[in-house]
Amino acid sequence: MPQKQEDILITIVIASVFLVLIGFFLLLIVFVFLRRQRKFQQERDEMKNRFEQTILKTQLEIQEQTFTHISREIHDNIGQVLSLVRLNMSTFSTVTTEHEKFEHTDELLGKAIKDLRDLSHSLQTNRIHDIGIVESIRQLLLTLEKTGRYKTKFSIVENYTGMDKDTDLILFRMIQEVVNNILKHAKADTITIDITGNEKETTLIISDNGVGFDTERLKTVGPGIGLQNIFNRAKMINATVDIKSEPGNGTAIILHAKQKLPLV
Repeated sequence: MPQKQEDILITIVIASVFLVLIGFFLLLIVFVFLRRQRKFQQERDEMKNRFEQTILKTQLEIQEQTFTHISREIHDNIGQVLSLVRLNMSTFSTVTTEHEKFEHTDELLGKAIKDLRDLSHSLQTNRIHDIGIVESIRQLLLTLEKTGRYKTKFSIVENYTGMDKDTDLILFRMIQEVVNNILKHAKADTITIDITGNEKETTLIISDNGVGFDTERLKTVGPGIGLQNIFNRAKMINATVDIKSEPGNGTAIILHAKQKLPLV
């Protein structure tokens, strides 16, 4: 009888060990399955992100090519025609009573030529690469000052030279978009740009003293085309965009870029 009980006990132990092993292997299989599923999900997310970045990069390249084409057209065609008009006007024989009108027209043509040249330079990608983001921002603000409608302030950390050229170009295009939104909607008379950072990261703050808006509307209505362009460009350089605004208290757009433009 004791022998029989011992056999039963051994059988129970073996069965228990067998069940434990089966349970362990089942858990191991579930663990491996979940791990592979998680890895697959991560790879799918990475592929999606790379695809989105490729689309954005393509859109950016097309836009920059368009800017370059417009810049050349302005410089080579429209600017040249205006210069010829101005040259022809200087050869007119005018009576004294009409002399002031010709001088005024000549001044207007000169201003139009200069404005077109400035616009051409601001759109030209190579020029932005050549002079750098700091000088590009200074020229942008100087153009605003010359209108007589805006005061500008530019603050920059000492010895700042910018990041890589591609990131700086995208940051400058974002600044242009922000400034364009200010001119359209803010009803401001003062625009301020502050830059801090180094060659590895940059924080840009573009602020105005305009009417401001309720940022909660962005959650319900969504961003307009201008802000959407800024968000899309931010994705290209893994940058963050923070918007601080209140009705009557102006707006501040904070751009923070941490690394170079990802090449995909």
